[in-house]
Amino acid sequence: MGIREGEKTEFGAIKIHNNVLASIAYLATQEVDGVSRICQDLRSRLLNLLGKKTASGAIDVRQDTQDDNITIVIPLVIKYGYNIPEVAARVQERVKAAVEEATDLTPREIAIKIKGVEK
Repeated sequence: MGIREGEKTEFGAIKIHNNVLASIAYLATQEVDGVSRICQDLRSRLLNLLGKKTASGAIDVRQDTQDDNITIVIPLVIKYGYNIPEVAARVQERVKAAVEEATDLTPREIAIKIKGVEK
């Protein structure tokens, strides 16, 4: 069993920033067939225009520090011709596995918001 996030080692505490979890979710989402892209919000688009690349910026990660609950919200655009509920379920499974593998944290909820369909 590894060291959990927030536990202290002999050198100090280990904290995993929400941006790290968002990046893991972003990369895992890109591996799922049927995902066209992650739909960027206005904030992410503005940061990209200013030269601050935030591919995972549209993914919202919330951590409850009291009980270690993690909620990840992913806005998706699905490729036309794919079954939307099936793609969304595969994204949830892939993101959960990737976060657990990389951090030993288990997301409580992975919410998928379908923002559109495109070719």
